[in-house]
Amino acid sequence: MRVLILHPSTPKMTKLATEFKGEFEKANCRADTVSEDSAAGNPITAAPYDLVCVLSSFKGLWRPIIPIEIDNLLKRCTRLQGKKGAAFLTSRPGSNKALKFLMHLMEAQGMLVEDFATIRSGRDFAGLIPRLVRIAERK
Repeated sequence: MRVLILHPSTPKMTKLATEFKGEFEKANCRADTVSEDSAAGNPITAAPYDLVCVLSSFKGLWRPIIPIEIDNLLKRCTRLQGKKGAAFLTSRPGSNKALKFLMHLMEAQGMLVEDFATIRSGRDFAGLIPRLVRIAERK
């Protein structure tokens, strides 16, 4: 199983994405992380991946704002139509609205968001991995 992890290029998000990738590799899955910096303006193809995970943070309380990097990454991804997806945000007050908006951005690109959660730290990923593997293997 192959997993694509999209994340902003902030140090905190890069660290969380690396921990997320490590948990997938412990479950015998191949995971690739992509941020705005690593993609360098090239199109990103999602064709070889079984699952696309989007990991992000947000600003604001009453009207949450997802980083523009995430929107740009999603728009640069090709072959997302019909792909299974999962949305993850850092846990803060107002994360429910931000999570709904992130799922809207993903669904606007044609993804089927099948799982979502808020993350406090890298330890939260261990409980999510079996659930995500089950989703990706389901046809």
